[in-house]
Amino acid sequence: MPTIAVRPSLGDHDNSGHNTPRSSRPLALRVKVAVRRDSLLRDLAAGAPGGVSPELALRASKLVTHRHRRQLADSLSRTINEAHQPVMRRANMSIIDRRAVIDAEVEIEALIARLRSERPVAARGVAIVELMITNAVESPLYDYAEPGALRRQMTAAMTALEPESEPTPELVRLSLAA
Repeated sequence: MPTIAVRPSLGDHDNSGHNTPRSSRPLALRVKVAVRRDSLLRDLAAGAPGGVSPELALRASKLVTHRHRRQLADSLSRTINEAHQPVMRRANMSIIDRRAVIDAEVEIEALIARLRSERPVAARGVAIVELMITNAVESPLYDYAEPGALRRQMTAAMTALEPESEPTPELVRLSLAA
């Protein structure tokens, strides 16, 4: 699976990772969340509280599941592995910024460990991580950016994963840059 791939999920798992009946969430709400998936993700990354609307609440609950966190951690692990592989030719070209990934490897590894831990996480932090992984146009993970940009963004995401963290102007700016 390519590094950028993160499977979308309408969500059948609660925060504990256990299956929940789909009937507990109205179909119309699940469809709205699926259609507005990206904009809800950006709103959460910018610091919108998950309880503002049913759509944000459902999207936030899906982001913090252990399953989704594991998928993001696995994608970041593959990114590090890919950065250390020899440069491929043509068909197998890497789209990641290898130098930035290697420079931020310690921060990425810490983020992977945090995503895989059993400790609760804030939806805002997971949203920031997902945007970094899936937004190849603007993310310093893929797009050449100033030196240290990926490292700073990984650190900001790590801070945002803490449930009690409040969005600071710097954190909001970094999350919107993803």
